[in-house]
Amino acid sequence: MRLLLSFALVLSMSGSEIERAQQMARGRDSERQQFHRRYVFDLRDAAVTQVEVITEFRRLVLVTEEHIFRGDWMFSRSVKSGEEALAPSRGLVTIRATVRLNPLNTYITPPAYLLAMGANEAGSVPVPLETQVSPQYSAPFKARGKMVSSLVGATLDASLPSAQIGQASRVVAVILEGKEVARTTVEFGKLD
Repeated sequence: MRLLLSFALVLSMSGSEIERAQQMARGRDSERQQFHRRYVFDLRDAAVTQVEVITEFRRLVLVTEEHIFRGDWMFSRSVKSGEEALAPSRGLVTIRATVRLNPLNTYITPPAYLLAMGANEAGSVPVPLETQVSPQYSAPFKARGKMVSSLVGATLDASLPSAQIGQASRVVAVILEGKEVARTTVEFGKLD
């Protein structure tokens, strides 16, 4: 049985951190699932079902897992490959939320949801982040003689510098039309 150690949010990935992330990706399935579970927050909201955090460390674990899945085991042992894979998103943390829309909706494009982040203090109002909204469509189906698909949800992404977040506990919220529709608290100090 391996001992999993908890580390604080990695603000800058060194060679040893890259090796540790690659080692995590090569680990047992149960260990990897346990690792990823700390970054996923399931919400009891009808529309916003999940908030996920992708730190630089976790991003490398995900990339390495993908390489291993495709049979590229050499990637998982190369610090240089890890550095190159991280280059475009160096120093960034991505917050992602999954939104599910009512199946009877009539939207053509997703509503203007925003991600927001704020201090974990009473009375603190989360500040909206620059958010990219990606629509999710159903599988095509036949309706009135035509093949169509419907808008079933959206994925919200916002990336910001890890130094801006720090290792504090923060509120992550989803906002629609200026109103908060869902929120969760993320303890960034407990994430790699």
